[in-house]
Amino acid sequence: MKWLIRGGAVAAWLAVSALLVVGTANLEPGQGEYPVDAVGFAVVAVACLALAAAWRLPAAAAGAEAFALLLYLGFGYPDGPVLFAGLVPLFALGTLRPRRLAYAVAGGMAVIVVGANLATGGAGVLDLVFVGWAGFAVFAADALRARRERVAAAEQAERDRVLGERLRIAQDLHDSVGHAMAVINVQSGLAEHVIDDHPEVAKEALGVVRTVSGTILDELNAMVRLLRDDSAPLRPSPGMADLPALVASANQAGLAVTLDLDAPGIGRPVGGAVYRIVQESLTNVVKHGASSAEVTVRADESGLWLDVINEVNEVRTPGPDLPGAGISGMGERARATGGALTAGREDGRFRVSARWP
Repeated sequence: MKWLIRGGAVAAWLAVSALLVVGTANLEPGQGEYPVDAVGFAVVAVACLALAAAWRLPAAAAGAEAFALLLYLGFGYPDGPVLFAGLVPLFALGTLRPRRLAYAVAGGMAVIVVGANLATGGAGVLDLVFVGWAGFAVFAADALRARRERVAAAEQAERDRVLGERLRIAQDLHDSVGHAMAVINVQSGLAEHVIDDHPEVAKEALGVVRTVSGTILDELNAMVRLLRDDSAPLRPSPGMADLPALVASANQAGLAVTLDLDAPGIGRPVGGAVYRIVQESLTNVVKHGASSAEVTVRADESGLWLDVINEVNEVRTPGPDLPGAGISGMGERARATGGALTAGREDGRFRVSARWP
């Protein structure tokens, strides 16, 4: 394919060069003009060579065309097709280089053509035609450049959107899988510990493991279907209304979690961030071996605030811990929706606090 493109470009250049030479050879000099001689054809040859470099070295090609025009018209040769050889470098210059440079070179060419012909007394309609076409070449290149910039900006925006969506999916997977694995870790450890003396408790713990693992597998399957097929039904992201179910799941898994929820009318983006922050906080509670937590979500005239508080247990429960996630991920979710998050020890307890003005 590259050879075909290059071959076509060479053929086009040869055809244009032949037209320039043949057209110049058939010019009839007017009053005060000189017939094109060997020097004139040498200048035309320079213009043809400049055309060959128009798309690789547009500034140099445009400068060579301007110099060729200055020599051609300065020697008093009749106006001809060589005047329009500069339009191709002008278009290439306007497409590939800063627009100010293209406008400056086009203006310089127009001054050379009109000024040289005025100096020799041969200015005419063809000079005005050249000026018009030179301006059109630059304007057309500018329009093409603007269109390419718009297309590039749209493509970049789409790449940013896809990247943001991938980041959101990764965060959701971390929160969901981390929460589920922490619960499974605790419940399976409990079942192993009591299976000999209290098989009914072990059976209940294994039931929790089965329920939680089934739920996370369903969520993973839904995400995989969505990534593979854009037409797959999109499951709504969890929000504020799903907090009671999340707390109930944590209580079923063995935590003692209380929920104080009084935040009506909270939209999906902020509500989704609240849900994920509470989910990650409860995951951390399980991983760090605490047995209870208090979740408070309230909204008033000053904004929305969220607190997750648990007693500090120095004995850490082994569990999943993804680098760069956890508290930093919760902070990113809060900031992405216009809020702020703090986390740390306070009076012997660990507090995660988020505020949305």
